[in-house]
Amino acid sequence: MSNTNTNINEDILIEEILPALKLGLLPINAMSMEAIANRNLYYGDTAIVDVVSAAAAAGTYSTTFATGDSTATGVSVTIGAPAFASWHINPHLEGQPTAARFLAHGREKAYALAKKIVQDVLSLYTAANLGDTASDVLIVSMPNYDSDVFADARGLLLNKGVGGPVTAIHNIAYATRLMKDSDIKNADKAGSNQLLSTGELPPILGIRSMYTDAFPAAITAENTGVIFTARDAVAVAIGASGVDPSGMDAQSGVQTIIVTDPDTGIRFNWRTWVDANTGVHWGSVYLSYGVSFLRAAAVRVKSA
Repeated sequence: MSNTNTNINEDILIEEILPALKLGLLPINAMSMEAIANRNLYYGDTAIVDVVSAAAAAGTYSTTFATGDSTATGVSVTIGAPAFASWHINPHLEGQPTAARFLAHGREKAYALAKKIVQDVLSLYTAANLGDTASDVLIVSMPNYDSDVFADARGLLLNKGVGGPVTAIHNIAYATRLMKDSDIKNADKAGSNQLLSTGELPPILGIRSMYTDAFPAAITAENTGVIFTARDAVAVAIGASGVDPSGMDAQSGVQTIIVTDPDTGIRFNWRTWVDANTGVHWGSVYLSYGVSFLRAAAVRVKSA
C-alpha cells in the first residue's frame, strides 16, 4: 500500500513539528550542546562537542595583545540508539490518516521525544556525580523558595570555580512558586514585566531561568527541585539518525524525511509507513544523541 502522506515535506515539518521539539529540548541549551548538522548519526558513532571553560585572567598591556587564552576542549561523546516517539491511525476504525491528523500527532510526539532526551540528560545531575554536602546542595522547601536562593546558589558555584553562564532549571512546582515571588512580579524591582506578560521567568542575578516537566526519577528520588548548572557540567551531541543505506526501506513503502532547523542546525527524522498486514498507518519522529558528564559544575536545590 502506498504512503498517503507524501505531500508532507521538510518545509511543512519545519513549521509544524520543529517548534514542539525545540520547546521540549530547551533545557539542554544550558549545557555544552552540539547539533551535528553535517552528517547522520549511527549507533556507536562518536561526535565532538566543544566545551569552553577556565578562561584566562585579564592582564595589563605591555607589548602585545596576543597573550592569554581560554581552555577549549573537544569532548568525544558516544552516540547511542535512536530515541523515538511513534503513533498510528487505523483507517478502518479511526477515519482517514490525513496529513493534518499526522501533523497533529507529530507535534505531541515531538515534544514527548524531546522530554525523553531531557530526562536522560538531567539524570546525570545526581548526588553521585555532583556531591551531596553543604558545598553542593541547598536545602530549601518549595514553599520557601524565592529569588534569594539564587544568591546562595551563585555563591556555592563561585566556590566551585564556576564563574561563567549559569542556568537554573526548575521542576514545575518550584517554578510555580518562583512565579509568585513579589520581587519578580514587581516590574519596578525586576526591571521588566516579562513574567506577567509572557509567563517566562526572567534572569535573576545574571542567572537564566527555565522550567520543564522532564525531571527524571533519578533526581526526583533525591528530592531535587532545581538545578543550577554551568555549561561545562554536561556535554550533549544531537542530530538526525542514519537511514537505511540499502534503499530497502523506501522499496517497502517507508518514507523518511530528515528535517534541519535553519537556525540551530538541530536535525531529526520523520518516518511514515503502512503495516501491510493490518493497513494501519504509522508515523514516528526520532533522532540520535549522546551524553557525557564532564564535571560537578552545578548546585542542586533539594526539598529535604
